[in-house]
Amino acid sequence: MAEAGSLAVLVPEITIEELFTAQGADLSRRSPRQDMVDLNIKLLAEARELAKVSIIWQEVKVLGSQQQELYLEGGLTLRGSLLPKVLGPAESAVLFAMTIGEGIDERVKEYTHQGKTLEAFILDAAGSAILAKAAYHAIAELAGLYKEKQLDTTFSLGPGHSYWKGLEDVRTIIDYLKGEQIGISLTDSNLMLPKKSIAMVMGVGSNLPDFKGKTHCDFCHLKGSCTMRELGANNC
Repeated sequence: MAEAGSLAVLVPEITIEELFTAQGADLSRRSPRQDMVDLNIKLLAEARELAKVSIIWQEVKVLGSQQQELYLEGGLTLRGSLLPKVLGPAESAVLFAMTIGEGIDERVKEYTHQGKTLEAFILDAAGSAILAKAAYHAIAELAGLYKEKQLDTTFSLGPGHSYWKGLEDVRTIIDYLKGEQIGISLTDSNLMLPKKSIAMVMGVGSNLPDFKGKTHCDFCHLKGSCTMRELGANNC
């Protein structure tokens, strides 16, 4: 029987260096002023208080693939250029969604309306860093669950990246998982709300293709400039 459930992932620790990295800063070239460090420390603490990590996932049997389509049980079809290569040989796929809630989104709006654009920018970056690192830990935990069953997992992939451009599959994943259970909704253009949310999929099986050492970032056109990759996360 296919597995499903939620994961207990705490709000991860984010270092001040990671927060500056999430903002695109290169600390090796220039050290920030102390007042900027203090402001970042303050807003990082605020972000951690506002973030509420919620995760939902479901294992779905892989029925087959061709060209740019992956066919799953329940009549699901996902369309992306990399999907058949990575997940085509898998026995099943794990559909996965996570959010850190709307608290940071709402506070960013408040800061913006108050004209505090710097605070809004830093807080938003803190939310992105928290989301990326929490997702990394959650995906690692999922992979560990399957490793205990002597099954391998692929790296995770997410719609909206250059290798999987169509956002229609965000709706496919969120609708199937009933994302509203963890507070995720979709706009008419398939953007997730809260903004600090992700939807991903990874393959499970015993005869998977060898992508040792690779993550989905290696197939993304942003791989040379993505600040989230530098956080050590699987979510560019």
